[in-house]
Amino acid sequence: MNMRYQDFKKQESELYDKIWELSEELDRLDKEGKDITDIIQRFGEVMEEFLLFRSREAKTKDLVEVNDEN
Repeated sequence: MNMRYQDFKKQESELYDKIWELSEELDRLDKEGKDITDIIQRFGEVMEEFLLFRSREAKTKDLVEVNDEN
């Protein structure tokens, strides 16, 4: 398996894990009636990181497809 692909999958998995953990923490704190402001802010930061990661992936795929056509 390609090392670059392994790195991609590792980073993708780490981001999914962060999103899952924050989602679980958000749910728990909300059910307890506690302040969720910090969690919402952290969740937004992780989602932004995830979107940037995905946009880089899409650009990389586009470049690979262009190179494959040549």
